[in-house]
Amino acid sequence: MYNLTIDEVSFCVIDLETTSLSPETGEIIEIAAIRYEGSVVTDKFCSLVKPSTEIVPRNVSRLTGITTAMVIDQPKIEEIFDDFMKFIDNSIIVAHNAKFDTAFLNAISLQLYGKTIKNPVICTCNLARRLFPEIKSKSLSSLAYHFNVPFTKKHRAMSDAEVTLEIFKEMLEILQDYNVTRIIDIIKLSEKKQVKHQYKRRRYV
Repeated sequence: MYNLTIDEVSFCVIDLETTSLSPETGEIIEIAAIRYEGSVVTDKFCSLVKPSTEIVPRNVSRLTGITTAMVIDQPKIEEIFDDFMKFIDNSIIVAHNAKFDTAFLNAISLQLYGKTIKNPVICTCNLARRLFPEIKSKSLSSLAYHFNVPFTKKHRAMSDAEVTLEIFKEMLEILQDYNVTRIIDIIKLSEKKQVKHQYKRRRYV
């Protein structure tokens, strides 16, 4: 998969809403993924999730708009995680600040299956640092503003995933313009590694 090109793989752009910043103290309350392949969105997955405490903290509700009443009748994460894993199967995970999302997903995967997720991961936040050094903030909101991507429903999983996908499309266009099309090279860029390429023309690529 790593040596395949952009046009040969499936990407799954994911986003989570959680009750805290760490899987050790928090839980997922919303999960979303968008499958993107051949320059087309082919499927979407989204679900609210009931945390084990059955309560969404007030500060999280203020930030996300997700309330306890909204999740009380929703499935727990272990009830939908199999479906989510099937959805992202054989795909490249794409996320903004991917370390956050994968930490929660790996914690659940370890709990349920005894192993972490093996999908390759591309972090759009790290890619933005390499591709857009002129943009001061690399937050999702700042990048959306820079690329004129509408972003009216912040801190909801599907909305954030949709905006991440639009920004990722902009990144893919730039990378393809400069002949950086292999997945392994894009992952290296997102991991702050150097890419040796005879056609590179920008210092940050």
